[in-house]
Amino acid sequence: MINYRLDIAKKYLDDAVDLFDRSRFNSSASRAYYSSYQAMWAALGNPKDVKIWRHLAIIKHFVRGYWIKPDYPKTGPGLLENKRLPLRRLYSYRIKSDYDGANVDYHVLEQLLKVVKQIINIIEGKGDK
Repeated sequence: MINYRLDIAKKYLDDAVDLFDRSRFNSSASRAYYSSYQAMWAALGNPKDVKIWRHLAIIKHFVRGYWIKPDYPKTGPGLLENKRLPLRRLYSYRIKSDYDGANVDYHVLEQLLKVVKQIINIIEGKGDK
C-alpha cells in the first residue's frame, strides 16, 4: 500500500509541476496538495476507525514523525515541525483554489512544490532534498 500511494503522490506532483509550468496555478495547487496528501498517507498507513484521513488530521500526524521514530516525544514540536506551516498553507491554497477560485501566488506555490518534493524524499528515505 505504501508504494501504491507514493506512486500516486509522484504522479500528482508531476501533474502539479506541469500545470505550474503552464501558468495554471490554481490547478497546480490542488494537484500539489493531493500529492502531499497521498504521500503522507503512504507514510502513516491507513487511519484507525475511519476509511480515509481527514485533511488537517493527516498533517498533524505526519509532522509528529512517529512513523519515522516511534519513540519520539509525544509532546513539544513534531519531528517534522518545519513542514506543518507549508502543508497547512498548501491545504489552504487548495481550498481557496477549488472552492473560491482565488488566485494563487506564483512565488509561494513555487516554494510549496519544493516542499512536496521534500516530503516525498523524506518518505523514500532520501532526506530533506
